[in-house]
Amino acid sequence: MTDDDLGRSKTNGAAAITPARGGNGVNRRDFAAVTGLAMLAGVSSMARAQEFPSAPVRIITGFSAGGSTDVVARLLAQRLSVAWSQPVVVENRVGAAGIIGTDHVAKSKPDGHTLLVGDISTNAIAKSLYPRMPFDPVNDLIHVTRLVSFPLVLLVPPNSSILTLADLLAQARARPGQLRYSSGGAGSSPHVFLEMINQMAGIKTEAIHYKGGPPAMNALLAGEVDYSLISISTGRGLIQSGKARAIAVTSAQSTPSLPNVPPVRNVVAGYQALSFHGLHAPAGTPAAIVAKIQRDTAAAMERPEIKDRLAEASSFVSIMTTEEFTAYIKQQTDQWAEVVKVGKIVVE
Repeated sequence: MTDDDLGRSKTNGAAAITPARGGNGVNRRDFAAVTGLAMLAGVSSMARAQEFPSAPVRIITGFSAGGSTDVVARLLAQRLSVAWSQPVVVENRVGAAGIIGTDHVAKSKPDGHTLLVGDISTNAIAKSLYPRMPFDPVNDLIHVTRLVSFPLVLLVPPNSSILTLADLLAQARARPGQLRYSSGGAGSSPHVFLEMINQMAGIKTEAIHYKGGPPAMNALLAGEVDYSLISISTGRGLIQSGKARAIAVTSAQSTPSLPNVPPVRNVVAGYQALSFHGLHAPAGTPAAIVAKIQRDTAAAMERPEIKDRLAEASSFVSIMTTEEFTAYIKQQTDQWAEVVKVGKIVVE
């Protein structure tokens, strides 16, 4: 070992020991101090996670009670209340297609006590539709985990000459721009899902927008439009009663609740579009708390009574790690931004 290795310097012929430095010039004592602080910060973070939650937890949804987002939030809240021995309450902050509730969470104290159950419209599609949103849905939230994913079903009136998706595409090509479909609003998931079919299949049809899903479905039942897209949980009753006929689902395979209805991709190669609900926290929430929320949420959602209840509504538990869900949100945001751009979709 050389004198340099020991950090020696010669002063008046005597060997004086100086603090050795690493290759990057960091003083070993300084390095030890920094390492100690980092360890203390880690211990502090773990302690906060062990103490969490220290007060009641609110789960915000941006949609009204009784909808799919609200149902998922309440099922989760019930189980987390038990797991955490703290009240977990669902609060519906309705308005602006979910933006009001999401904005509230994005601006809340990042301590894990205010969470969001969001959906594809607000957390993936809205960014390309509303350039002046009060928050960034990708970067102003921590995307804790995906909760459920589910396909939509394409319906036509029972007396329609459209018997299959291939029939629909053939008629659309024969009469460009003349077939009409209903949606619950410009930029809604049914709208962009159907617009993606148009783009991938090379057809042109006209979107007729209504104020919400129920009026859009009533338009189909009244014969005002040729087809529509809706959640399976809502559409299944119409199918069973003969008020509408299902011709395709947006998932990659047929869904167990509609086993005889083929996927869109059987006709439009590569097509898949799934709606989803996920759990989000304000940006800046400590990583240890986020990890605890993700673990406990995953355990709650995997319970048979929750999985079975959601499966009845054709929603399927599809938990992700925080890293996986963050990447998924970015991928979905980019995918639907391209559809919005190509389709020149605007919200008035």
